[in-house]
This record gives sequence, structure tokens and C-alpha cells, in this order.
Amino acid sequence: MQLNIEPGGHLPVHVQLKEQLKFLILNGDLEPGARLPTTRQLAGFLRINRNTVLRAYQELAREGLIDCRQGRGCLVVERPEEAASPVPAQLVEVIDGAIEQARKLGVSADDFATTAYARARQRWDVPVRLKKIAFVECDAQTAADFAHAIQERLDVAVIPVVLEDLEHPTPETEQHLRDARAVATTFFHVEEIRRLLAQADVRKEVVALTVKPHLEALVRVARIPQGTSVALVCVDERNAGLMGKSLADAGINGLDIVLGGANEPGKLAETLAQVAVVVASDHVADAVRLLVRPDQELIVLNYMELDDGGINLLGSVI
Repeated sequence: MQLNIEPGGHLPVHVQLKEQLKFLILNGDLEPGARLPTTRQLAGFLRINRNTVLRAYQELAREGLIDCRQGRGCLVVERPEEAASPVPAQLVEVIDGAIEQARKLGVSADDFATTAYARARQRWDVPVRLKKIAFVECDAQTAADFAHAIQERLDVAVIPVVLEDLEHPTPETEQHLRDARAVATTFFHVEEIRRLLAQADVRKEVVALTVKPHLEALVRVARIPQGTSVALVCVDERNAGLMGKSLADAGINGLDIVLGGANEPGKLAETLAQVAVVVASDHVADAVRLLVRPDQELIVLNYMELDDGGINLLGSVI
């Protein structure tokens, strides 16, 4: 489940959140009966104000897309049949964002419509692939896979960059960053990348992308009883620590957490033997499954599937 929030963007944060959740509901990614995270959990996960999440939920409830009740939380309701088609929902999402920005500029409805039509006629046949973005991830294969997925969806040139290369950038990496209109990454690395870009005096907008299952996985992790022993497993312990920080930011505390890295299989086996629940990145899921006991719960976070809402928002940035 991908949510992309830009606090300094043109759209108010609650509108960004509400419209993305609305898209996910109308597109079927959040099915009827799906339970949304609590306002505290989602606010922490996205690093935004809790009242902002509450306002987004209230507007979704007023539109009849979710049902919120005391003690039960917020559930997705049945979608109207006429709103079931995903393509119109995507198009409306893009248009709504443009309208909001036009309103802030004081543009009238008529001027917006005529300008949009004229601009579309001018730009329709201009190759989009002239645009470039950089996608940064912690390892080369993941960066390349994400870059390919984004490039196929947006028809732009996406340059994969390894996070470590930002710490000591080569001339080639520096050139990629200068050419890029924006820098994209997954949610867990956004703060670190912003820090590294600032150190290198590279002023580029950083777009944080989460992935499709995050909301569902977040709810599963949030339901783990406090005091439960939990192993967080990624490619290495450093990235497992980033996962733990994100869970803490989402208000998920009180768990007895240990960190594990698939790069140290012997140590990882010893770590998993001591816990009741294992939360693992999909990059290491196959290796972890071989070590998990039948009585242990395994929650896999899939970091490789991007949904349409976040991709469209990234497209609007570039």
C-alpha cells in the first residue's frame, strides 16, 4: 500500500492523504471490510500530525467510503458500482491535483480548462523519456528493479543509485543527481537520503514511496501483543534498524525487538530461535522461511510492488 506525503507540497497534507486513500479504495486495493490503521499508527508511520489523519478519515467517512465507529476503528465500505473502474479514478486524481494548484494561483475555472487543453495539444507528442529521475535504494538489485518498474509506468529515464554511493559519490553519481528532476526512494531511506543530499549540496526534491502491502502489514504488526519477542530481519542489521525506527514512528512500541541480517546466516538462525514473531523484508523472505518454526508467526513486508497512486504522484512531481 503506497502513500506519498509531501508536507511542503502544493496540496494540503490531509488532502494528499485522503485522495490517495480514496484512490486505493476505488481501485480495489483496499477492499470492503479492510480495516485502516488507527490515526496514531498512520500518523507515526507517515510522520504527520495525528489530527491530519483524523481529518482525512472524517472526509472519507462523509463521502461514504469508510465507516468509523468507536471501539471498532475505520473499515472500508462497499464501493459504488459506478466508481469501480480504476482508469477514470486515476485520471480524476491527476486532474484534481492540478485544479487545487490552479486555485491557489487564482486561476479561474475557464482559464484552467482552456490552458490545460492548449498545453495538452502542445505537449502530447513530446517524448517524456527526456525527463530523468534518480531512484536510490540500499542495494544495486533492488534499486535496478524499482527503477525498471517506475520507468515502465511513467515512461521516464530512471537512474538506479545505491545508497552507499551517496555517502562517497563518484563523478558519475554526481552527474546523475544533477541531471535528475527529482530523487525517489522507499519510505525507510528518505530521511537519510535528504541528509546525504544536503551534505553534498544537491538540492533536489526527494519523493518517498512506500509499497503496496505496508498498511496491511502495519496493522498485523500493530496487533502483536506488547512484550512479545519479535525479530526484524532485512538484508543486514542496519536496514533492520531502519525498519524498527519506522515501526516506532508509527506508534508500535512495547515489543521485545531484536535485529537480524540475512548477510549473517549463522547469527540470524540463533536470533530467530529466540523469538515468537518474525517480521522480514521480502528480499530475505525465502531464507527466513527456512529458519522459521511452525509455531512462529512470519510477517513479510513486500518492498517490490508499487501501486498506481504513488506512481502517478511521482509523475506529477517531475
